[in-house]
Amino acid sequence: MIGLSLRPLALVLVASGITSCSSPPAVQVNTFTALNAPVQSPPGGVSLSERIGWWEDRLYMLEDADRAEAYLRLGQLYLSQQSSVDARRCFRLGRKEHISERELAEAEYGIGLSYLLEDRPDRASGFLALARENLSGPTRQECEFLLSVINGLSPDAPDDLLARLAPYLGDDDMASIRLASSKFGSAGLFRAVDVSRVSWNAQPLRSNHSDMGTPNRITIHHSAEPLTSTRLVATRTEVRRLQGIHQDHKNWADIGYHYLIDRAGRIVEGRDLRIQGAHAGDNILNAGNIGICILGNFSNQPDRGPDYARAQEPTTAQLQSLEDLVDSLRDVFGITKGQVFSHGELKVTECPGPSLRVWLQQYR
Repeated sequence: MIGLSLRPLALVLVASGITSCSSPPAVQVNTFTALNAPVQSPPGGVSLSERIGWWEDRLYMLEDADRAEAYLRLGQLYLSQQSSVDARRCFRLGRKEHISERELAEAEYGIGLSYLLEDRPDRASGFLALARENLSGPTRQECEFLLSVINGLSPDAPDDLLARLAPYLGDDDMASIRLASSKFGSAGLFRAVDVSRVSWNAQPLRSNHSDMGTPNRITIHHSAEPLTSTRLVATRTEVRRLQGIHQDHKNWADIGYHYLIDRAGRIVEGRDLRIQGAHAGDNILNAGNIGICILGNFSNQPDRGPDYARAQEPTTAQLQSLEDLVDSLRDVFGITKGQVFSHGELKVTECPGPSLRVWLQQYR
């Protein structure tokens, strides 16, 4: 054995990677796989339809992971275009690609939104519920909000969230949300009232009332009682007096009007807007009808004595607040100018007097 050559053994050792201590270490060469370039986005300044066409034209050229991203982007663009069927197609194709849990949730969420565009909340709810588990941030907030609405709730919502989700909510949903939102108060207004019921020490609502439903018209009145003071204490006293007449002498559930405007232009909270008013006449006239009363007497009533013989004029502040209030209510509930009336247009009465009738004609 001593006479055997050691050369074959050395070859075996080298081949197996085993070297002597005196041998220099083998140089390990690292090889790197070149990363794919990120997916290119459409050029800026192009229209929505051009962005959609840009992505559709490139789908076949993309690798799997990039194609999944492209489908999700396309789905969002089709939602913006309110093309529900195309949006759903893209989100469903995107689900079949290699995507993360977050991207899968975005696809499920997009499918849910596409069904809401078609007013099919029953189909949307299952996809939204699946999506919620892996969404986060504003998108999760949107998803939870929509699920609440589908389940019959009217959750509070900031303006920006409502603006983003408006295409997926019906008109009745939007009205109910705005009506119930604490930000708008019981009035459902973007502008808060200046004098709350608590401030003027209103008596509680009595049980003989009906729910308002979604408001669809507005009627303007005057209180038909002279009022000259612009002091807040005089306003509170006058509104309490009117509520006392309506509740104790007319047996109404509350003050008849939803809003009152004093000589200084302050908007006073009257009957809760969710409760049908008692101001226009019978139940048919009051149904869905928001009552606004301008404090003062704006028609001649000589038979009531010298204090009523000469009509007052509404102040500039009253008319400006009236316009702001009517504009705000119309914006919230989608009421047209043609559905804003004076009391005398609904029944035979001098209310609200010549000056307010002229104002309303000009407003319309």
